[in-house]
Amino acid sequence: MISEHPRYRGEVIDAHCHYDDSTRDRVHHVNRVGGLAAAIHLWDCRYPPTRPEVEASEWRHLEPALLRCHVPDLSAVGAPGFERALERDLRIAAEHGAVGVKVWKNLGLWLRDATGRRLAASDPRLDVLWASAGELGLPVAIHTGDPPAFFAPLTDANPRIEELRKHPDWWYGGGGFPSLGRLHEELELVVARHPATRFIGLHFGSFMSWADVRRMLAAYPNYHVDTAAAIADMGAGDVGDVRDIVVTYRDRIIFGTDLLRTRAIEMPDLGRARWSLREYFERHWQFFETSEPGLEHPMPDQGAWTVTGLDLPDDVLERLYLENARAVFRLALPG
Repeated sequence: MISEHPRYRGEVIDAHCHYDDSTRDRVHHVNRVGGLAAAIHLWDCRYPPTRPEVEASEWRHLEPALLRCHVPDLSAVGAPGFERALERDLRIAAEHGAVGVKVWKNLGLWLRDATGRRLAASDPRLDVLWASAGELGLPVAIHTGDPPAFFAPLTDANPRIEELRKHPDWWYGGGGFPSLGRLHEELELVVARHPATRFIGLHFGSFMSWADVRRMLAAYPNYHVDTAAAIADMGAGDVGDVRDIVVTYRDRIIFGTDLLRTRAIEMPDLGRARWSLREYFERHWQFFETSEPGLEHPMPDQGAWTVTGLDLPDDVLERLYLENARAVFRLALPG
């Protein structure tokens, strides 16, 4: 059964999802149930990533239902010739149909260069990647850090303690990891240094405070955010600030779910949940299209609280669900 919107009647692009070779045969089913015109596959959760020409040969038959981003291999930064390799692979990916660049949270948190030093997003040796993406017109979808709770003490007061108990490797409060604030500073340096390159701060601004999300959008016209796996936070408490950000910057907020269907992890895990894929999408639609309080959010592992809907205006919904993804990723869809 296809998911139903409370109000919206247009097309939808999910600009943030993940499949792998064991699940890509589900793409058409997921799109059909979600009522999606298309989806953008950011990454198959394998690192180092697959060679771009190999990935294209494995995935291009799914276009235009599923479009792909290029994941750069940053594991050899500092080795001889790494800059040429980064640029070469990016150009190959673009020639083979990649619509964007996906950068994972390992950059900044634990990824090391060839000498063993932590590699920051703002490392000038990566400027060739950001500049080349801008030249090729490919937006950079970047996940920096993780929720603040993943850096907080592991006590019952931690709002996501149950999630962290299930995934203890998601905790960065010890072991010499940089602070979340430092990771955000490094991201901002990159965005500021490359105004000709479009950046998408995944998860509604890579887990920044609402004040910093607003400040970044105001300061950098090349900066966008998506909504993937962010509704639990966006809808908690008073939603006035979040709604105002989405309405004010209506041309730079992109809809995404972060649906994961891979061997490593499935989110949401519908096998444990008491609801269906259709209900998963409908929880998104209810959040954006109604003002209802007490809504269940789409990712139950992220917290047991309920959320309040944003009740976005019709023109904002069209930009959020469709037009912003078409513009930023330069898509000719739907059509």
